[in-house]
Amino acid sequence: MDALKQSLTAQTDIQFISVGDLTVDRTYPIMKMVNRDTQYGRAIVCTLEDIAGSLFQVYLPKSIQLEDDEILEFNSRTEKTINLVFKGRRGRAFNIAFV
Repeated sequence: MDALKQSLTAQTDIQFISVGDLTVDRTYPIMKMVNRDTQYGRAIVCTLEDIAGSLFQVYLPKSIQLEDDEILEFNSRTEKTINLVFKGRRGRAFNIAFV
């Protein structure tokens, strides 16, 4: 029962944040990606790490799509070498880059 409690606690510690709430030009390491089916269609959820080492999740724009095997390959890496950078807004769209 303790393992279940720890699992639930770990999941509630991770917050969802809008891409628009990220700091402009800050680099956020991507720790994990998941394809998730939502009421608006399929979307990629990224678990990012902030400067303090805390984890949070963001939904990537719908224009960014990856296959499940691509996400599985990324998640299985021991070294996560892709970072997300929020560059601000371009009209109503989010301008993000991967470095």
